[in-house]
Amino acid sequence: MEGFRSQSARLAIAVLFAAFFVTGCSIPGPTMTTGPFAQVSRLEKDLRRGSSTKMDVQRVLGAPKGFGNALFPLDPTLREIWYYDDIEIIGAQSEGEVVRANIRQQIITVFFKDGIFDGFLWFSNAVVATGQ
Repeated sequence: MEGFRSQSARLAIAVLFAAFFVTGCSIPGPTMTTGPFAQVSRLEKDLRRGSSTKMDVQRVLGAPKGFGNALFPLDPTLREIWYYDDIEIIGAQSEGEVVRANIRQQIITVFFKDGIFDGFLWFSNAVVATGQ
């Protein structure tokens, strides 16, 4: 389900953590990223559930990093899923055998029903959620 870039990002992050562990170094600024963070507000502004196409989604988010299919319990219609993730290590510091890292991440899962945009799920630790 995951694309090549996502696996490469995980490997690169693991190598970075290993380097911090071995050398005991500290890097205060951005050190690694899997790419720019998607503007989730554009999903709600530029895409319309039930009418936007896959090309519209690619115009907003770019090519997916992974894809697959899913069935939901209350609606057995098969939906195609596109997966996007953005990870950024903002800073990391080795303290003996412990590596402390400040990591920002977001995961976006986009759903298609019969090839048409059917919604999305977004997870992020970069924004504090507020209720409305």
